[in-house]
Amino acid sequence: MPFAVHRALAASLLLWSTAPVLAVELYGGGGTTGFELGLSQPLADGVGLRVEGNTLSVTRDFNTSGVDYDAKLKFGNAGLYLDAFVAGSFRLSGGALIGSRKIHGTARSVGNTITLNGVTYTLGAGDTLDFDAKFPSVTPYLGIGWGHQAGSAGLGFYADLGVAIGKPDVKLSPSASLAAKVNSADLAAEQNNAQDKANDLRVFPVVKLGLRYRF
Repeated sequence: MPFAVHRALAASLLLWSTAPVLAVELYGGGGTTGFELGLSQPLADGVGLRVEGNTLSVTRDFNTSGVDYDAKLKFGNAGLYLDAFVAGSFRLSGGALIGSRKIHGTARSVGNTITLNGVTYTLGAGDTLDFDAKFPSVTPYLGIGWGHQAGSAGLGFYADLGVAIGKPDVKLSPSASLAAKVNSADLAAEQNNAQDKANDLRVFPVVKLGLRYRF
């Protein structure tokens, strides 16, 4: 983990230790970043700190200029946020997702063939093409939300709408047998197509709903 992340987490723990213990809030919910559990703590009037953990594992099919992939999205993050309440429970939130977000896929053949850059190749038993997209380990977050405000003891709900900003890096990995028969220019073209497709997620939408309890 980068040194800057260690400093950010250490600073958040220091702030947490100096805030009123009785005002702590526990919350849990889910959304586009997966299932989450977290803690919220007021720091001052109208300002709060949140730390949470998220996990997500889902399968999804996608296409890149003619190549179909069977893919799995796996996210495992810590979220660190500052909330500024501007009107009652309505807030502006900023922070970061810290951890691992990646997509792994395997190209799906059609009739034992695969088409790369307009060229069709026949696949053998051991021919595979893997797709891996990895997001930065720290991605900034900006959003709006409802809930987590101080002074609202008991059970309630919260909602978040925002974006995590970070371009994923894509790598294609053909098996040795496939690499031996595929033209390198065709493979490079598919690499570019895959990166272009992944770039659509560089502004990742974050939508979350859940329940919270403040003591």
